[in-house]
Amino acid sequence: MQQEVQVLRPARRVLVIDDEASFCRFMARLITSLGYEVTTTCQARCAYLDELKEPDIVFIDMMMPDMNGFEVLDVLADYKVKAAVVLMSGADTSLSKAEALAKQADLRLIGVLHKPFRLNDVQTILAAD
Repeated sequence: MQQEVQVLRPARRVLVIDDEASFCRFMARLITSLGYEVTTTCQARCAYLDELKEPDIVFIDMMMPDMNGFEVLDVLADYKVKAAVVLMSGADTSLSKAEALAKQADLRLIGVLHKPFRLNDVQTILAAD
């Protein structure tokens, strides 16, 4: 009798950077339900280099006080972070500018989410990576 050995991959790690605590909680529940390990931060300044290098995927809100999503993209580019990037915003103009910046900075952009979005929008982006 032959036994099958199933190798379990560790859960992919996701970092969500958004200034709204309730949105971070929502994203954490949503992404965790899809089998990912999720860390959230409501202050982009808390997303130091260690946190940015650690995740496989980073969701970034573009419109935040203190340090906005464009500045976060600059940090990712400066440190040559290899994590996949997903941009989020309710403002279409900021998303198109951010998308151009991410591509110009040679970041691994895997998706753009226009708020509000649905579970299947996130599933589609995560499945494509």
